[in-house]
Amino acid sequence: MRITNNMLINNMINNIGRNLVRMSRYQDQLATGKKITVPSDDPVVAARALKLRTDVAEVEQYKRNVKDAQSWLDITEDALANIGDVVHRARELAVQASNQTNTPDDLKKIAEEIKQLRTQLLHLGNTTYAGRHIFSGYNTDKKLLDENTGNYLLNVSNLENIIFEIGIGDSVHINIAGGDLFNRGAGAYAANGILTGSSLDLGGPITITAGVNDELTISIDGGAATTVTLAAGQYSGIDELAKMIENSINTALGNSEVRVLAIGNKLQFTRLSTDTSASISIDGTSSAAADLGLDSVTYGKGSLVQVFENFIEALDNGDVAGINAVLGDLDRELDNVLRIRADIGARQNRLELTAYRLDSDLINFTRLMSENEDVDMAETIIRLKNEENVYRASLAGGARIIQTSLIDFLR
Repeated sequence: MRITNNMLINNMINNIGRNLVRMSRYQDQLATGKKITVPSDDPVVAARALKLRTDVAEVEQYKRNVKDAQSWLDITEDALANIGDVVHRARELAVQASNQTNTPDDLKKIAEEIKQLRTQLLHLGNTTYAGRHIFSGYNTDKKLLDENTGNYLLNVSNLENIIFEIGIGDSVHINIAGGDLFNRGAGAYAANGILTGSSLDLGGPITITAGVNDELTISIDGGAATTVTLAAGQYSGIDELAKMIENSINTALGNSEVRVLAIGNKLQFTRLSTDTSASISIDGTSSAAADLGLDSVTYGKGSLVQVFENFIEALDNGDVAGINAVLGDLDRELDNVLRIRADIGARQNRLELTAYRLDSDLINFTRLMSENEDVDMAETIIRLKNEENVYRASLAGGARIIQTSLIDFLR
């Protein structure tokens, strides 16, 4: 095989080019701090890098979700603390007002403070976080309460949970439904004549005894109270009981105006009317209501607001018995607020633990991403210097291969 001078020159140029490419790659690694600049440099490292970057991005988003959820719960906790203070102060005033040595002027002064506490309570019921109403369920752009009448402005089911994703397959609901707070666990209903009025979990056989727990007093649309006599007997479950109560009510009213359903282990009374003034009220002192745990809560207004209005009315009338009744109602409302605050505290603790875990995950994934992508600077510098020496040597060797030029012959 004949080796020509042109072949030597071409091979020399190709070899110098390859040496220059290798040196350039190490220079790029030093400049960027990364092992690869395009996927073709190392497809395996590139694929792993994309996965790890996705994991890091997910963890960072979960961290943002946790911070937002914590902020929402912090605002909720502050509002609940203030509501608890309002109820506690009202109870103190109820104890003071129940003393029969108070003059009418004393009761009037107490009534004025209770009115201010009621106003504060309604403002707290419309608390917002970042422009969103925290007790309005999914309708965060709307107020829960009318700050004049205290009535609900919208329907809020206790199932309206605002969910935040805080991990893969891990979520937490961060809101408190208005009815849960203002209606002791029942829903908030504005214009559909629905009352979930059972505060007891009714399960198993239920006995209605004549003359003992068979009377239920109910009012429709604010009209006169009607006393309904329930059919005595033992009922195997809440569904059978609900059907009997519905038949008894509608028979007493002379029409089919009320539907009674079993929702879980609670009784729900629905006014069958499309009129926005439709309402249902159950007298909790009637024997069946007391035995079945039915609250005397009028549709459209939560029990917490109603207690304050009952208190104001009792003070205005000088009704000591009514004031004493309010004391027990305020204790139940305060217990309900404390129950919800305990739930909020548990969720806050969970979010704190989740935040610590996400911080740890972020550190671990970032470390893995660095180990996968980042170059070892010391090693890369050594390799770069080695490639520079090879490149210089190839240039020096090439200088001996290239033929002398015409200038050399003219010397």
